[in-house]
Amino acid sequence: MPAESALGAAVRLTLAMEAGAALAAHIRVDAERLDVDPVVRSLLEAIATELADDADHIGVAGPPIVGMVRAFIRQSSELIDNPGRIGDWDEVDEAVLQGLGRLSMAIAGAFKVAAESLPGLGDRLAQPGGRFLDVGTGTGWLAIATARAFPTVHVTGIDIFEPALKLARANVATEAMTDRVELEVKDALHLDGGETYDAIWLPLPFMPKAIVPGAIAAAATALRPGGWLLPGTFAGPGDRLSNLLVDLRTVRSGGHPWKSSELIELLTAHGLLEAHEIPRTWAAPVRLFAGQRANP
Repeated sequence: MPAESALGAAVRLTLAMEAGAALAAHIRVDAERLDVDPVVRSLLEAIATELADDADHIGVAGPPIVGMVRAFIRQSSELIDNPGRIGDWDEVDEAVLQGLGRLSMAIAGAFKVAAESLPGLGDRLAQPGGRFLDVGTGTGWLAIATARAFPTVHVTGIDIFEPALKLARANVATEAMTDRVELEVKDALHLDGGETYDAIWLPLPFMPKAIVPGAIAAAATALRPGGWLLPGTFAGPGDRLSNLLVDLRTVRSGGHPWKSSELIELLTAHGLLEAHEIPRTWAAPVRLFAGQRANP
């Protein structure tokens, strides 16, 4: 690529990143009533209006947007500093962990679509005694959002990374959700049997390819008969550059860039019925798959 062309591309991409940061800043200024210079406030508002027609009424989408922008900018900087890192979550960057957690809250919207489209799932999650398992709960924000999306369901969040769970416990307490959200240190490969859950979420971008078959097998035994396994992967707009960036983010997160066909085949091989990808109608940057445990 000629130098001038490369520079031009870098300028366009940098402006896009700055625009995302300005939108997140506008959301924080508005939601948290931050005291900022009036000129800065006016410019942030103008930029947000250019980016989103309804920028003044973002509402529940605000925290996921701020979380996504904050986490992705941090991760982008780390990519420049350490381009060879893959799947190492041993270092604690609280801003990244909380940012990704806030972004994951938007996935609850995908769960609501799943509940409306998958046979029996909506009824299960609407009844007292309904149970949802959030594998790889991290800082707990998706578990909190899921509990809010389904007001009678009990959510169990599991993770093997204690620093993230420490943050999750504080988040659950701050959000007054301790009666609805339970957190445990547990490996996805060692779920308790006993047909416990009506739905189980698997965050595939954070799971090495080698352990996914075992995690699917463990989840299948932990589902109640007729329950649904909901594996998810990162998603983008669909153009080639976006797809490459999604694959890079997945690999650096420790996961495998699954093709739809190979994931559906894997779900079917573990005895799950009606394995398919749910058509995406939600804004969260995630693709959602589903497979049902057979009824006796």
